[in-house]
Amino acid sequence: MMKGGKEKPPAQPPSSIRVGEQNCHDIDDDDSSYSSDDTSSVMSSLSEKYRRLEGLRGSGNQSSASPQPSIHFINSTPGKICGAVEFENDDKANMVATLMKNHGQDVSISLMERSCSIESIIRLSQHVPGCVIGSLLDDITRDRKERKERGNRRRRRGDVQPINKSWKSTSSEFSLQTCEEEKVYDGDQFSSPDSRMGSPGQRSIAKLGGGDTKSLPYTKSLPLSGRRESALLFVDISGFTKLSTMLDVDSFSNCINTYFQKVINQVGSYGGDILKFAGDAIFCEWRVSSHESVQTLEQCVLQAATCAADIVALCSDFNLVGDSGISRQRASLVSSTLRSSTHSWSDDLRASLQKADIDDAPQSPSQRRPSLEEGRRMSLDDRRRPSEHGQNRERRPSDHGHNEQRRPSFKRRVSIEAPFNNRPAVESTLNVKCGIGVGHMAGVHVGDNTSRREFVMLGDPIDQVAAAEAAASHGEVFASPEAIAYLTKMGSVRGDWKSNVNDGLPTRLAVRGERFFYPKEEYTPCRGIGLPCEGEKLLRHFDDFDSSELNWLKRMISLYVHPVVVSEEHESSSHVKHETDYDRNVAAAELRNVYTCFISPKIDYNLTGDEEKDQKLFHRLNDIMTITTRHLDRAQGHLRQFILDDKGVVLIFTFGLRGSTFPNMIAQRAIPLTFTIVQSLQDELGIKVSAGATFEKAYCGVVGGVNRHEFAVLGPAVNLAARLMSPKHNSDVILVDKNVRLLTSQIFFRPLPAVMAKGYADPVPIFQPMKISSDQQGSRWGHAKKKFVGRASEIKQSMHVAKEMALNSVTSKFLFVSAPSGTGKSSLMVQATETVRAMVKKMKKRVIVTRYISNEGDSRIPFSLFRSIFKDLLRQIKHDDEGSVASSREGSTKGRINVERPVDFEIDKEWDSLSLQSNSTMSSVMSTDATRFRFICEELNAPPEFAEVVGKRLLGLKSTAAPSTASKPPDLDKILNFIADAFIRCTKHADLVLLALDDVHWMDEMSWKVVQAIFERSENVLTFCGSRPPSTNHLAVDEKFWSELHGAYREEGRYMEINLGLFSETDAQEMIAYHLDISVDKIDGSFLRNVFTSSGGMPHYLSYVLETIKRNDLTVELDNGLIGLKSSESAESKLGFKSVNDLLLYRLDALDSSVRTTLHLAAVLGTEFDLLDAALTYEEMFDVIDSDRFQSAMELCAHFDVAEKEGILEQVVSSTKHDQDEFGDPADEEGNLCTGLEDVFISPSGRKSHPLYSDNRRYRFTHDSWKTSILSVMLDGRKEEMHEQIATVLEREIVEETESKDDLELQIHVFKHWNLSGNFTKAAELALMIGGQLMILGLNSQADLLFSDVIVSLKNEQGGVSYGDISSSVLDALEPAELELLIKVYIAKGKALCNLAKGRAGAEAYQSALDILHYTPCAFEQDFDRSVSFPIFSGLFLVLKMGVIEQNEGGSYEVGLCKQFVEQARLNNDPVHYGRALAMQGETLARLGKFEEALDNLETIKSIYDIETQHVAICKAYGSDRVGQAFSHSVNWNHALGRTDAALATCKYIVEEIVPKSDPKNAHNTFCLLYSVIVTMKEHDKALEARELMIASIVAPFEEHVGSGGSTFTKPMWQPILMVLDMQGNEDKEIEHIDEYLDWALDDSSYALKSVIEGAMGNFSATPLAMFAEVPYYLAKRKEVDLEKRKCLIQTACTQMEKSLENAQKCIPYAKSYAEEKIAAIRALAAELDGINSTYSA
Repeated sequence: MMKGGKEKPPAQPPSSIRVGEQNCHDIDDDDSSYSSDDTSSVMSSLSEKYRRLEGLRGSGNQSSASPQPSIHFINSTPGKICGAVEFENDDKANMVATLMKNHGQDVSISLMERSCSIESIIRLSQHVPGCVIGSLLDDITRDRKERKERGNRRRRRGDVQPINKSWKSTSSEFSLQTCEEEKVYDGDQFSSPDSRMGSPGQRSIAKLGGGDTKSLPYTKSLPLSGRRESALLFVDISGFTKLSTMLDVDSFSNCINTYFQKVINQVGSYGGDILKFAGDAIFCEWRVSSHESVQTLEQCVLQAATCAADIVALCSDFNLVGDSGISRQRASLVSSTLRSSTHSWSDDLRASLQKADIDDAPQSPSQRRPSLEEGRRMSLDDRRRPSEHGQNRERRPSDHGHNEQRRPSFKRRVSIEAPFNNRPAVESTLNVKCGIGVGHMAGVHVGDNTSRREFVMLGDPIDQVAAAEAAASHGEVFASPEAIAYLTKMGSVRGDWKSNVNDGLPTRLAVRGERFFYPKEEYTPCRGIGLPCEGEKLLRHFDDFDSSELNWLKRMISLYVHPVVVSEEHESSSHVKHETDYDRNVAAAELRNVYTCFISPKIDYNLTGDEEKDQKLFHRLNDIMTITTRHLDRAQGHLRQFILDDKGVVLIFTFGLRGSTFPNMIAQRAIPLTFTIVQSLQDELGIKVSAGATFEKAYCGVVGGVNRHEFAVLGPAVNLAARLMSPKHNSDVILVDKNVRLLTSQIFFRPLPAVMAKGYADPVPIFQPMKISSDQQGSRWGHAKKKFVGRASEIKQSMHVAKEMALNSVTSKFLFVSAPSGTGKSSLMVQATETVRAMVKKMKKRVIVTRYISNEGDSRIPFSLFRSIFKDLLRQIKHDDEGSVASSREGSTKGRINVERPVDFEIDKEWDSLSLQSNSTMSSVMSTDATRFRFICEELNAPPEFAEVVGKRLLGLKSTAAPSTASKPPDLDKILNFIADAFIRCTKHADLVLLALDDVHWMDEMSWKVVQAIFERSENVLTFCGSRPPSTNHLAVDEKFWSELHGAYREEGRYMEINLGLFSETDAQEMIAYHLDISVDKIDGSFLRNVFTSSGGMPHYLSYVLETIKRNDLTVELDNGLIGLKSSESAESKLGFKSVNDLLLYRLDALDSSVRTTLHLAAVLGTEFDLLDAALTYEEMFDVIDSDRFQSAMELCAHFDVAEKEGILEQVVSSTKHDQDEFGDPADEEGNLCTGLEDVFISPSGRKSHPLYSDNRRYRFTHDSWKTSILSVMLDGRKEEMHEQIATVLEREIVEETESKDDLELQIHVFKHWNLSGNFTKAAELALMIGGQLMILGLNSQADLLFSDVIVSLKNEQGGVSYGDISSSVLDALEPAELELLIKVYIAKGKALCNLAKGRAGAEAYQSALDILHYTPCAFEQDFDRSVSFPIFSGLFLVLKMGVIEQNEGGSYEVGLCKQFVEQARLNNDPVHYGRALAMQGETLARLGKFEEALDNLETIKSIYDIETQHVAICKAYGSDRVGQAFSHSVNWNHALGRTDAALATCKYIVEEIVPKSDPKNAHNTFCLLYSVIVTMKEHDKALEARELMIASIVAPFEEHVGSGGSTFTKPMWQPILMVLDMQGNEDKEIEHIDEYLDWALDDSSYALKSVIEGAMGNFSATPLAMFAEVPYYLAKRKEVDLEKRKCLIQTACTQMEKSLENAQKCIPYAKSYAEEKIAAIRALAAELDGINSTYSA
C-alpha cells in the first residue's frame, strides 16, 4: 500500500524507455539538450552498480543465475554520451526496477553524493570570477577531446582495453570499487586514497578513461596566462568603515551585503564579470569575446559605462541609521529579503530522495516526482520565475512563503528601528563612485596545484580606473581618455571631453541620476545577461560530468577560495545542508581580533607587449605567490588576497580567523612570519618590500551578493594596515600599530610619527619592528622531572630502541613523535631524553646527547640546528682524540670504560628508578675553541675557506683566523656533506648518539638535509624528533626521504612513530595527586571531573589549572572525607583570577621587596642574562665596596633562587660546566684542572676578580609575560637609571677585557643600554664608532639602524616646529658638543643611505643636518667647531650627482652650495676641508662646461694638497679622498679639450703618486680614483695593463681586508669591467672563461643596475651601463661563438648602449661621447653579422 492508503498500481515498464525527452512539465530547448546527457551518465553508473550488486547477491548461487542483459546507449561516445538512453526489451527495464528495489538506499546515497558535490561546486564558484570557472571547464573539455582522440587511435590499432568505472559511496558502509590499484590524483602526483587530508580527493580522469596521466591539463605548472581586450570598471564604496563602528556584526553583515547586492545586480544585468573584491570595492570586467553577446571593445565600454551610471543612480547617498540595540529586528528583515533568493535546490532533492524508499511504485505523469536534474532546474527556475514551475509544491515558510509586496525597501529596513524604544540614532551614509578603463590586459593564474591559487589581472586599464576613480567624487562616474575614445564611437559624450583626452585626464560620464553620454540607437546596451557563471549556467556543464571530474573541479575551484570558506565547505560536505547559502554566510560572519598584514613587493608590473619579458613578469608574480604561501602554510596563516590595484602589487594575509588562531599568535607566528616573507622575497628574488600590519577587531565574513561574493576582512584596522604599507608612510620597511607592538615584547620597535587613518578620530601611533631576538622561547630545552605522570609506554618504547642501539653496532634509527599543541610533546621528549641517557650511563656505555628546539625564526636560517649544536659537537673531539692518545700511554686509564663489560638494564623493572639530571638548555653559551674546528676541517680535507664561511658565518664560531681570500663561498652541497661528516667524526667514539630535536616543523630545509645525511651514513645515531602533526604543519623535509621513512625504513625497523593523544581520567587523577600531594583515593569524583573538563584532557592546561588551584589554596576536605574544590558563589574565584596578568602581579606582590628589586634589574637586563652581569650591576646600584662583594653576591643568588622556585626564572646553563655525561673521565678532570691553573696565573681584575666568576650562569624568564608584567609597573625614570648602570658595567668590561674589544655584539648591547638610558652623548659616540665599523664591512643597513636609534631618542612627541624630525624645544637645549655629535650622526646616516643607493633618503639626512645647523642656537657660539658641517656640503654634492635633487639648467643650487662651502672652508683655514671645497667647485664648473676654469681650479688644489698628511683626514671626514678624486675628474676635462697627452700624464700621476699612498682598505675610494684611468687606458690599447691594475689595486686589497662576501657601492661594476678588459686585450687569443662570460651576457638580469650607481659613476667617466654593454659586443666579435648567439649578443649590446646614451644626458660630456662612439661600432658589427648571415643563407 502507498502512503496515505492509496493502492500502488502494478508496474508496467514500457518496451522502450527514452530518458531525456519532453515529459510532464515544460522544459526549454536548452534544458532538454543537456538533461539527456546527465541521465545517460547516471544510467550508465546504475547499470554498472546493478551488475556488481546482483553479482554479490548471487555469488552463492551463480549456476542458477541467468545472464543479465546489457544496456546500450544510443549515439554514445567515449568522452560524452549524447542522445537518449534506450532499453532494448523489458528485461532491461526489469533490471533497473530490480536495482532500485534491492538497492534503492545505495543508489539514493550515490545520487545524494553527486548532488552534494554539484551544490558545493556552485557555492564555491560564487567566490571565484567567471573567467576562472570558464578556464577550468575548458580544461575538462580539452581533456575529454584528447582522451577521445587517443581512444580512437587505440581502436584503430586494435589494442582497446576495457574501461572499468566505478560508483563509489563514501558515506555508507557498503562501498564498491572497480580497481584495487586505483589512485587518487592530488594535483601534483598520484597517491593512495588514504593520503587525502583536509581536501576532497579525486581520481585521475585520464586513468578512468584509459589515457595517459602525464597529459592531464590539471597538472599544468603555473603561472598560466591569457591575454584579452577588456573594459574595466572599478566601483568604490565608501561608508562601510564608519558603519562597522555603529552596528553589531549581524546588522553590519546585512547592510553591506544588501548594498553589495544592488551593485552586483547591476553588474550581472549587463553581463559583467566581477574579478575581485578589493575590500569595500570591486573590479568588474567586460571582455571581448566571440561567444558572448558583447563582442567588440566599443560595446564592452558602453556596457561598463551604462552599468556604472545605473549603479551611481541607484546606490548614491544611502542614509542609514545605526543602533545596535535592536539589531535582531533589522537582521531578520534584511535576511528575509535575501533568503528568498538563495533557496537551495538541494531541498527539493532531499525531499525527493527521502521519499524514494517509501514510494516504490511508478506514478502517473501527473503524480510523478521530478528527476534529479529536473528538480534542480525547477528550483533554479523557481528562484527566477516563481510562477512557472512547481505550482503544486507546498511552500515552506523558509522558502517562498512571503510575497514581494510585504518587503520593506532598503532604506526602510535599515532604519526601521529608529523610533523603537526611543533610542538615539546615529546617521551614516553609504556612497559609491566609479572609474572606467579599457585596453589590453593579461590574466595570470599564480600559485600551485596543492596549496593556493590566485587570479591576477595586469594591464594599463588598472591604472586607468585608479586615476578615474581618484578624480571622481561621491555619486560620479569618470572614464579614462582611452575609454572615452571608444565610447564616442558608440554615441556622443556631453562636455569638453576632447580637451580632457588631449590632456590625458579622465572625463565625467554620470553623476547620480544624470548621464552625460548618449549611445546611438543601434548600439543600445544589452540587459538581462546575468553573471558569467551563475548556478543555472553552471548546471548545464555538470550534467554529463562523472564523479572524478566533479571532484577535480571542486578541488581546483577550492584553490581560488579563501581557506575559511573551503574549510567550512569541506566540514559540511558529507551531508546536505538544511540552511540557505544566505543563512550560512550570515551565521559565519564574526567580529574577531585579526592580525592583518599588507605586503607590497616593489616590482615593475607593467605589461610591455614583449612576450618574453611579460612571461618573466608572470613567473616573478608566481614566485612571489609561492614563496608567500609556502611560509603561510607552515605558520598556518591565511592568504586573503593577491591583487594588483591602485596600490600596486599587494599581498594580504591574516592570523586570527577560524583555523588560524593560536596562543601568543602575534609574537610567535604573525610577526616572525612577516619578517620571514619580507626576507625571503629579498633573498630569493631580490625584491624589496614594504609592509603594514595591524591587530584589532574587524568584520570577518562573506561580502557581496547572492551569486557573487568573497570572504573578506573589513574595518578601520584593515584600512590602517593598507595605509602603513603605502609608499607615503613606508620606505621598504615593516610598520605596525600599537596593538602589535604591545603583544610582541621580543622585538624592539622604533616609534614613528603618528598618522591619520580612516575610521580613527585621532592620529594613530605607528612603529617599526627592528629585529627579532635570537633568544626566544624555543631556545631552551626544559627540565626532566623525577615524578613524571603518564606516557609510560611511550618512554619505554624510546628506551627499548636506545638499548638495542647501545648494545649493538647498528644502522641509525629515527623516532618521530607527533602530537597536537598542549598534549605534552615537549615534556615527553625532555623526560625520554634524560631517561635514555641515564639508562645508557647505567649500562656503562658511552652516550652523547645533543638537543635543540627549533623556533619559527629558524625556518629562514640555513643550518640553524647545527649553528647551535656544533659547539657541543666540537667538545667531543677532545674526549676521542685525547683519549686515543692517552690510551696508548703506559698506565693511562683513559678509554678503559669502553672495554668494560656492559651492565644489563631491565627496562620494565628499573626505568622508574633512574636518577635524572635537570639541565634546562641544549648547550653551553660559552664560545668553543676555534682550533678544534680547524682540526676538523683539516682532517676532512675541507677547503681553507670553510673555516671562515662555515665556521664563522654559518655556525657562529669565533675565530682568530684571517678572512678567506676565496673568490666565492663553497658550494652548499659541500657544506652540507661537511657538516654531516663533521657530526659523524665528532661522535664516532660513542656507543649511542641521541640527536633530540623538538618542534622540527619549524626546522629549516638545510638542517633537515644534514639530519637526513647523518641518518643515512652514520651508525648508532638515534634521531629523536618531536613535531606537531605533519598533516597540519608542513615539514621542510625532502619528500622522497619522508616517503622512504614511512616506507622502506619503517619496514626495516629503522623508523618508528609515536602519536600522542589526550590524557585519560586516570592520568588526570594521578596528576592531581602528584601536584596536590595527596593519595589518588582521596580525590573527590566531582573534583576530578571538574578539573578534567576544564583542561579538556590536555596535559599542559591541566598542569596550569592545578598550579592555580594549589597556589590559591582552592581545595578543601569535604564532608565525605575526600578532597574537593572550595564552594563559592562566584565561579570566577574558583579559577583564581580573571587574567594571567592579574595572577602574575599577585604573585610578584607576594614576594619580598628585595627580591622584587632584583627582578626589576633582571627585567631591564633582558629576557636572558648572565648572573655576573646582574651581580656587577647590583654592586653599581648599591655602591657595594670590595669587602662586601661576597655577601652581596650571596644575597643576589638567594634572590634568584627564590625567583627560580616561584617559576619566574630558570637557569639556562652553567658557563663552566658542559652539558655532557662521560662518567667523570680523568681526561675531563685534567682539562678542568688545567683551566683552573691558567686562572691562577692571571692577575684577577674586572669580571675575573668577582666571587661569582667561576660559578657564572645564565638565567632567563620562564615566560616573557613575567618580564612584561614587571616592566609595566616600573617608572620610566627608574628604568633609565638601571639602563645607565648596566651600560656602565658592560662598557667597563669592553675596556678591561682585551678579547671583548672587537666584539660587535657586545658593543651593540652596550649601545642599546646607553640609548635607553637617555644618555645621548654616550649613545651617539658609540653609534658613530660601531656604525663606522659596520660600514667598513659593508653592513650599511645595520649602521643606519643604529644612527636612527640615536635620532629617535631625541624626538619629542609633544609636537611643535621640528627640524630633521627633532623639535625646536629639544634643539634649544643642546650644548655645542651635543650638537656636533648630532650633526655627525646625521652625516653618517646620509653616508650609509647613499652607500645603500638610497640617494633621496641620504639627501634628506644631509638636509636635516643643514637645517638643524642653521636653527640650533648653540651653533652660533664661539666654541662650536663649524668644520663639522663641511661633510654636509660634500654629501649634498654627492646626492646631486646621483640625480635625486632637482635644480634648474644653470645649476644655481649647486653653484650656491659650492660658493658657500668654499668660503666657509677658506675662513676655517683647514686644507682638508678647503681642498674638498675646491674639488667640489671644480666638478661644478666642469658640469657647466667651463673646463678651463676647472683645470685652473685644479692648480689651486695642487698647491695645498699633500696626500701623505691629508689623505686619512679627508677620508675620515668625507668617506673617501674627494680631493684626490679631482685629479681623476681632470682626465675627462682634458679629454673634453682634446688634450690627450695631458690626460695620459694625469693618469700616470694618479697611478704612481696618489693610489700607492691611499688606504688600500678603502676600495670605493681607490675605484673612484682609477675609474677614469682604466677607461682611458682601455681606449688607448692598454686593456690588459688596466686589468692588472684593477686587480692589484682594487680587487685583491678588498678581498684581503673585507672578504669576497663583503659589499661596497661600486662592486657590481667590477666583474663586467674585468670581462671587457680581458676580451679587448685578448681579442685575437683564446679566452679561458668564455662560457662564463656568455652566461653573464645572455642573462637580462645582469644589466640591472641601480640608477644611483649609473648617475654617480657616469660623472667620473663612461656610464657603468656602457661598460656592461661592451661585454656582449666583444663576445659578438668572437668567431668561435655560434652565429645565432652573436646576433643575439649584438642586439643586446645595441639595446644596452642606447640606454647608456640616454642615461649619459645627465652625466659629464665624456660619458655621452663615449656611448655615441660605441653605438657606431656596435651598429657596424651588426651590419657585418647580417652580411655573414646572408652569405650563409645563400
